[in-house]
Amino acid sequence: MFEGNLKRAFLFSLSLFVLFFIFGALAFSQNPESGKAMIETISQNIFLPILTDNDALLALNLFINNTEASILLFIGGATFGIVTMFILMTNGIIVGFILQFTMTEKGLPVVFAGIVPHGIFEIPAFITAAGLGFILSESLWREFRGSGDAAAEARRLGKIFVMTVIPLLIAAAFTEAFITPQIINLVSI
Repeated sequence: MFEGNLKRAFLFSLSLFVLFFIFGALAFSQNPESGKAMIETISQNIFLPILTDNDALLALNLFINNTEASILLFIGGATFGIVTMFILMTNGIIVGFILQFTMTEKGLPVVFAGIVPHGIFEIPAFITAAGLGFILSESLWREFRGSGDAAAEARRLGKIFVMTVIPLLIAAAFTEAFITPQIINLVSI
């Protein structure tokens, strides 16, 4: 699926995401009350502004929100990976918190119903965007040392972003708005 350096960057990003995901889940487990307060803050500031009763508008809002996050993961590489790392860390912790909270409150079937349908598209999109960001960071380091062309590499990576990440985000937004709620309703009966 990916060329060598993108595969390594993808696996590195996935490893970091999983590490921070586990950290988030464990942190919630250790202090559920603080975790619930954090989830409430996240819900108020991130999720409520994009929610709507119109499924098509919800899909558009989800796509825009996730595209913005993915673009930041990618271009965050221009900060020598600092922004990419921070966003990846934050998202991993948040997803860990939310999944642990949902598992505690609703059970494992609801977790799977609420995450898997769109998560199979959304998480690879984020991980790929982060991987592209880390490759961009690496290309900046190479250019800084006089052995690369970061602008040319950024153009190449941008094409990969558009051809890989954007379609995954479209599929994730459509699935999250139209399909995931139906599956949650079936599981919650």
